[in-house]
Amino acid sequence: MMALQVHFAKLNCIETEDAGADECIVRWNNHEIWRGDMKGGRVRDLNSFVLMPQEGFGVVSLTDEDSPDEDDHLGAHTIRKDELNQGWHRANFLADEANYFLDYEVFEA
Repeated sequence: MMALQVHFAKLNCIETEDAGADECIVRWNNHEIWRGDMKGGRVRDLNSFVLMPQEGFGVVSLTDEDSPDEDDHLGAHTIRKDELNQGWHRANFLADEANYFLDYEVFEA
């Protein structure tokens, strides 16, 4: 069997958690894959490829770094191997009054 991968495409910010910019961190199974500042209306192309774990699912999460305060968890989304070859999906992050979404696809490499 070939390896399953997840392609994370565009992170879209509809509304930030903070009044100004959010210092966003995207993680895949607790490993940082992208970080950057986001404001409402901004779109960032992550263009990141990660392996699907052997157990057949993984979790993508979004955090707003609030140093020195505790970071704000903006949401998490479970991605499953049965999403293979179904085209683009969307992970929504809506916690703490933020509104983000991240487009992704699951494919065999």
